[in-house]
Amino acid sequence: MTQPMNTSSLDIVCATDVEEFYYKETDEPVPENEPVGLDVETKDGVDLVLFSDVYWNPSYSSFDDE
Repeated sequence: MTQPMNTSSLDIVCATDVEEFYYKETDEPVPENEPVGLDVETKDGVDLVLFSDVYWNPSYSSFDDE
């Protein structure tokens, strides 16, 4: 059984123009401005909890070009 989240704040996180979030079923990038998960505030900070059909796979080379 899933435990309820005990949080004081939830924020929806959306994909940006950087391709780093992908759909598990198709491996296609999540389009810009589509929701990918929730920022969940905990006693230790903030955790990004992705929706069950999304995974994160950043391309660090795109950050090196900046």
